[in-house]
Parts: sequence; structure tokens; C-alpha cells
Amino acid sequence: MSAPTPVLTAAPAAAAPGAADTLAYLAVAQAIAAHLARTALWQGACCTWVGGSTEAVGGAYQVAQRACGPDVYGGTLGVARFLSLLHQQQPDPLWQELLGGAVAHALAGPHLGSRHVGYGYFAGALGRADTLLRLGESHQQPAWTAAGWELLAEVCAEPPQEFELDVISGVAGAVPVLLRQLRRHPEAGWLAEAASRCGEFLLARAQRQPAAWCWAALPGQPALTGYSHGAAGIALALLELHQALGQPAYRTAAYLGFQFERNLFHAQLQNWPDLRELAPAPTPAMPPTYADAWCHGAPGIALSRLRAWQLTGDDSFRQEAEVALNTTHRSIYQAVTNPGAPVNFSLCHGLAGNADIMLEGSRVLGSELYAQVAQAAGNYGLAKYHYPGLAWPSGVNDPSGATPGMAETPGLLLGLAGTGYFYLRLACPGQVATELLP
Repeated sequence: MSAPTPVLTAAPAAAAPGAADTLAYLAVAQAIAAHLARTALWQGACCTWVGGSTEAVGGAYQVAQRACGPDVYGGTLGVARFLSLLHQQQPDPLWQELLGGAVAHALAGPHLGSRHVGYGYFAGALGRADTLLRLGESHQQPAWTAAGWELLAEVCAEPPQEFELDVISGVAGAVPVLLRQLRRHPEAGWLAEAASRCGEFLLARAQRQPAAWCWAALPGQPALTGYSHGAAGIALALLELHQALGQPAYRTAAYLGFQFERNLFHAQLQNWPDLRELAPAPTPAMPPTYADAWCHGAPGIALSRLRAWQLTGDDSFRQEAEVALNTTHRSIYQAVTNPGAPVNFSLCHGLAGNADIMLEGSRVLGSELYAQVAQAAGNYGLAKYHYPGLAWPSGVNDPSGATPGMAETPGLLLGLAGTGYFYLRLACPGQVATELLP
């Protein structure tokens, strides 16, 4: 058994922040939006940003500067989602102008539905379509809504491509979007057909072990655990399909996918291995690593199990969620109490994402402790970065290790928009939904 996690508390000791905390959290979101306003690059009615990105340059990975694309993960529509949420909570013509410029940039790009990234949610066209629909409806912009429907129909008219499996770039992220839109528009039968096509695609590409299924979602990599590219996200999509469409095969596949991760659970570490082959294959002298992030490891797995428990009422999912949340709690504690720890405030693999998942755990399970842990992470960021006026560290990894987190980037999952969104969610408990579930 692992040692008990020391309890982090935030003042005040309650699930909802006090007035002073709320104002401080809102101030972070507004300061980040103001910085995005200063650094935006405008051409006519369109704006975009330039930021750090880890790229293959000359045969090796290094941090490079690149302009944003239109995607949700690191592009202008991800920034637009943060600006939209901020404008809804704190209306300001500047946020509205930036939001319009970011959406105009996405709409002005060449062939919005580029087929090679069709079904991706965070990194593809389907996520762009969903964002246009959300923003169009929220801000009474019928042109954005119409563009969203056109793009969604374009994506769904084609079959998924071989690599489109996972939550970030594939059908596992598309399924919740298609089902959500189907609930809102039951007359659109083509949405049900597209969702079923995604489910059959996942069933056909499962690696079927005797008592567990898994999926190899990344080229050149084995089947993985975890939410972003692994069994947790894919199994959850199949469970969503079963709940909506009632096909028993989807439920069976989902439970077999979750079983793949259960078979690999490390009881002493209270975590699941990161099976990516970043080095030679694990050996007794080189055991697998155990990540603590939304993308890989306990935090993202917690998110999948929370949702699985909501869908099924199966108490095994709640128990797994609590184990994973406890591990996430421990990771946050270690980050905020170790001055030398390399901390970034990204959603994908940083402190903001882990704390956001604690907020989701608080919402679903009714735990004040989980909310207090998230507030403690937020207060740590206030003291270390916001009040001294220091740059927020991003999730852009420097392969050399020389400048971890120091490459500023504007996007939602790796950069400033995600940090701002996290503080906005802290300030407005119950009013801002997590951005880490499609």
C-alpha cells in the first residue's frame, strides 16, 4: 500500500472560494487575456498568435516558434474557447473583439475540413466544428453555427482513417460530440450513423487479448494506457456509445478496454504505467515510467472513471476514480511543496490540468477536499507567478532540458489559454465545465 497523501488545504476550508479568492482567480484570467490581446497578430478581421512548439528540426526535436493553426489543442479556436468563457463571466468588448478575430482566423484557413485530421477533437476538424457550433450558439453568431454544421457534415461524410483512434486525434474524441449533438438534434439521423461508424471502427481495430482489449493509437507505439491516446479514453467512448445506442457489443468492448488497464495497475504506486517507447523497451533494469497527467497516468484515468461511474453506476469505477484522484492529489502536493520541482501550468501535462481534474472529482463525487486541493494549486500559482508578475510556465517540453516550460505558447492544452481557463473555473465553481472532456 502507498503512504497516505498529506492533506492540502486552501483558505477558506470549503468547496467554494471566498470573495477575495474569487477576485484573485478572476484577475489571473483577465491578466492572461490582456496579455493575449497585446501579443495578437492582426490581419484585417483575423488574429492569431505565435508561440513555442516542440518540432522535428534537422532530424532532432527542439523548441521552435510557429503560428497557431485553427485547432482546439494549440490553435486559435482553443484560445477562442477561453475568451468566450471569460466574456460570459466578465463581459468586455476587448475579449469579444479577440474572440471574433480568433474565430475569423479559423474560418479563413484553407479548406477548413482538411481530411487528414477529420475526426480529431482536440487536434482535428471535428473539434473545430463543435467549437464553432458552441461559440455560434453562445454568442448569437449564425454564420459560425452554419460553418460548424457544414464542417461537421463534411467530416461525417467520410470514413475514419486508419490512425484516427484516440481522444486527441480520432474517433474516441468524436463520439461524445456526435452523441451530444444527436441529443440536441434527434432529427439529424446522420449523426447516429456517424457515431455508429466510429464504434464499429473501434471494435474492428481492437487488439483482442483473451480477457482484455487494447488499441495501438500512435504510429510506432504499442497499445497504451491513459486517457489521451490509450485504453481509458477509447473504452469510455465505447461506453458512451452503449449508453446512447444500446448495442451490447460496445459495453463489452468498453469493459474489456478498462480491464486492460486494470491488469497493469501498480498497487504500490497507485498508478498505471506509461507504455510509450521513449527509450529502449522496458527491462528489469529499466522498468516502465508512471506519469501523473491528463494525457498519461492517473489524472486522466480518474477523469475516465468518473464519467464511467456516472454512466453506469458501477461502483468499481468510482473506486478506481478515488484511487486515481488520491494519486493526483499526491502529485499536486509534491509539486507545490517542492521548490525545485519542475512545474508547468498547462492542462495537458501540468498542474492546471491535474487541479482541474480534482475540481471534476469534487463536482461528481461531492468532495470538498478535492476542491480544496485544486484551490491550493491555484493559490500556489498566484504566489509564485501572478503576484510577482512572472511568466506562466507552459507545457512545451524542451528536449534538451535547458528551459522547461519557458517557451510561451498561447494555446488551450499547452499554454496561456488553458491556464486562464483553469483560474476562471476556480473563480466560478459550477458555472464553467471542464475542457478536458470532449
